[in-house]
Amino acid sequence: MTKRTNHADLSREDAKLDSVKSKRELAEAFCATGDEAANDGDFDDAFDKYQRALKLDPNSVRARVGLGKTWLEFEEYRRALDEANRALAIRNDYAPALELRGHATRLLGDYRRAIDDYNQALARDKRASGALYGRAIARDMLDEVDDALSDFNACIKIAPDFVYAYYDRAVLLANEKRYAEAIQDYSKALELEPEFVHCYVARGEALVELGEPQRAIADFNAALELDPDYPDAYFYRAAARRALGDARAAKRDLQTARELGFEE
Repeated sequence: MTKRTNHADLSREDAKLDSVKSKRELAEAFCATGDEAANDGDFDDAFDKYQRALKLDPNSVRARVGLGKTWLEFEEYRRALDEANRALAIRNDYAPALELRGHATRLLGDYRRAIDDYNQALARDKRASGALYGRAIARDMLDEVDDALSDFNACIKIAPDFVYAYYDRAVLLANEKRYAEAIQDYSKALELEPEFVHCYVARGEALVELGEPQRAIADFNAALELDPDYPDAYFYRAAARRALGDARAAKRDLQTARELGFEE
């Protein structure tokens, strides 16, 4: 005997499928607005949007990675690592999740394991500039200077407006006493982000080392215009003023730096 089709059951199944589809679509919409908030630096709003996405679709790897990135911004590195692992349990070849786990692991101090994650991310997406940047930092921490520079260079080629790639490459170059090159990178970072206070101070330090204390003082002054209570700017301006023979002004700056909490 032929069984009749139960149209009511089919309708209910279709409704369930439509409901699942609409939840996933809404979750994706929350992820998109979360990404926008994160790009604007509003990490509290981004965090809220990713959590709402996960309530709708707990298997959204995009939301897991977004949430993990906000945990990084909140300096909750183990929670970021947990989200990366949850995303990879759902999709083990997802390059952004591998990159996120690399960042979390690096910030927890396990540089070798971080490099392994970055390698896996880059094997799946050769243009993952964030993975190149993270691997450069990890390699620098392991004193693999040439490899770190190679990664910074590759990152900047892919993402020429990546401010922190220029800044951190400059830090590496300054540590290698390649001050003229470091100053070029600090200058590029400041061109991209004119209110990058610490970059003014770092460029000023490099200028002092290069024997240009007057130019350095201009950078320290620029930093203090943006943040009048920034102790590092006073401390390193003191060094520049000493180099110019202005011992009295240098002493005042040094005292101010200490009063603001600078630890030598």
